[in-house]
Amino acid sequence: MNSFGKLIALSFLVANNYGGALSSANTEIMELYKQKSYIPFEFTSVANSIVTVSIIVGFMFGAMFASTFTKKFNKRKIGALASGLACFFNLMSMIPVHWIYLAFMRLFLGACIMTVCTIIPGWLFDLSTDSQRNFLSSAYQFFLGLGIFISSTVMLSIKDDPDKFWQAFIYDAVVNVACAIVCLSIKEPEISQDQVKPTQEAVKEVNVQTNEITMKSKQLTRAKVTMILFAIGTQVCGINVVMMYATQIFQNYFNSPMSAVYGSLIAGGVNTFAALPPLPFVSRANRKTLLFLGWFVMNIGHLLLIAAYVFDIQPLILAGSIVFLMGFEFGPGTMSVVVLGEIHPRKFNQPLNSLGYTIMWIVNIIVVLTFPFFDTKVWLAYTIYFVISFICGAVLCKLMPETKGKTSDQIDAEVLGLKNQAEVVEEGNNVVIAEEAVEVKQDIEPATIAEK
Repeated sequence: MNSFGKLIALSFLVANNYGGALSSANTEIMELYKQKSYIPFEFTSVANSIVTVSIIVGFMFGAMFASTFTKKFNKRKIGALASGLACFFNLMSMIPVHWIYLAFMRLFLGACIMTVCTIIPGWLFDLSTDSQRNFLSSAYQFFLGLGIFISSTVMLSIKDDPDKFWQAFIYDAVVNVACAIVCLSIKEPEISQDQVKPTQEAVKEVNVQTNEITMKSKQLTRAKVTMILFAIGTQVCGINVVMMYATQIFQNYFNSPMSAVYGSLIAGGVNTFAALPPLPFVSRANRKTLLFLGWFVMNIGHLLLIAAYVFDIQPLILAGSIVFLMGFEFGPGTMSVVVLGEIHPRKFNQPLNSLGYTIMWIVNIIVVLTFPFFDTKVWLAYTIYFVISFICGAVLCKLMPETKGKTSDQIDAEVLGLKNQAEVVEEGNNVVIAEEAVEVKQDIEPATIAEK
């Protein structure tokens, strides 16, 4: 049994790995890196885009192969090894060779970090109790924002001193080491015979049906469509545009050489504190209510940003960005780890999450690379983000199952379309097999069905 403190540390460190990596190579840091580079280079807009996108490409590859890794190794070893390699690539990033070299280091770093991030929803689900799970999953986004905020604070202390550029990567490297240590200390859950429910045989026929389903089966169509729309809707909204192009977004407002750092501090601060309000409600309110309430506020932020850029209202750019970030953190940000840990059938949780995270980062690559082309028509970019994310949200609101108060068996049955064949409902200390359940074998004593 793992202590709650250890699980909090795991969630905190994995999220900080992710948040720190997102913010550790902004434009100002790259300018300092260029001054110390062993091989002189011009830091063009193309170079800036490639360095910015390199870590997202790494995220995509990490998400793509995470499911394959979990089939061969346990999550404890994957987390420790990936975190250790992330530390190595962070340390290598401190060597100022050339922007191409840094781009490759960022690519490998992103792959390592996202490998751990992809397995974390299912891993926390396996390691924690119901009451712990709600807090750990929802607090993950708070920890992620905290990582961005801390990294941005480190960058603010560097200012314009090129001899200190390497400090932008040191916090991340330390977090990587700590994460590897915590992963190694985690004990994988073991189920003893004493913990097996006496009703296991009664629902055996239901599990047989689930085991016959594969990723190519029609029964998984709903789950795959839900995951794809969730991935597109939560990323095409432009969240990483706000995070990674802070210079362009805030430079006119702040009119300062450190505008990107100020922007990162604002984004990190809003990300951090906007993730706090949902925490008390995660175990009480419906998952979908919290998710789509935040989604709605995020879309309002889109509309404010569209108006700000159309009418060139600088204060409204800042206000719209804050409303957008608050909505994202309250809904898609905070609730994503909770939702992704629960809405998939248990057997397919990891491959579906890998599919979703891979699509997320493909979408992010497209969004981040195309944003500079909207330099004179930023309002058009946010209009596109609003329309697509609104449509995805509206469809998901109908398609996505509500998981609050439901057992894993119930969620599996609903998502896989087995609800009319077998339904297991927990009521207090009893487990009731519904009348429409599949036929139970005759050699099972009737009394065992009513006992837990």
